[in-house]
Amino acid sequence: MLRSLAIAAAFVAVALPAAAASVTVDITGLDRAAAHAKITQAAVEACRVAMNEESPIAQYYDHDSCVTEAVSAAEAKLAETNHTLAKL
Repeated sequence: MLRSLAIAAAFVAVALPAAAASVTVDITGLDRAAAHAKITQAAVEACRVAMNEESPIAQYYDHDSCVTEAVSAAEAKLAETNHTLAKL
């Protein structure tokens, strides 16, 4: 079930659930923890940009769920293509 992420060209698109922003992340040659961290970092940045026009209160309450949903969606896309990350 758990596979190495040392695949030739692994690109993960971090698409936000409720926004039109997306980021492509290259996880080629990264181990599970590093890939997860890079995907999470991209999701944080994408959510920040997507929520830029929201009120500070909405940003405070919605940012964490935005990141969680974006990371879950990206890792689900990896699973669909038989490239899975370990559940951390």
